[in-house]
Amino acid sequence: MPVRRGHVALQNTYLETIIRKFDGQNRKFLIGNTQMKNCGIIYCNEGFCEMFGFSRAEIMQQPCTCQFLVGPGTMKTAMAQLAQALLGSEERKVEILFYDKEGYRLALCPSLAHSQSH
Repeated sequence: MPVRRGHVALQNTYLETIIRKFDGQNRKFLIGNTQMKNCGIIYCNEGFCEMFGFSRAEIMQQPCTCQFLVGPGTMKTAMAQLAQALLGSEERKVEILFYDKEGYRLALCPSLAHSQSH
């Protein structure tokens, strides 16, 4: 029987549940930790990696604001809305123009949801 250690085990179980749910729906997503500096990315699925052309290693620990996807057409107001949504407690959609690794533009309207494990 595996050893479970307090809060860490519960949080891992919680994250695994979220990952299984969204992976099963063929969604492209990432998970960030709002308690880390810059809301670091702690998980991104394969669909997200493929959509932007980055490896998982290149994405992990980047800020959840996805600064690495910003390009010349990305509006500062959209980035501010994205940052504000990450700090909020309600689900929110933000229209934003991101760029993949090769520089191709991707107009997106991602859903941002704040979730907390207890």
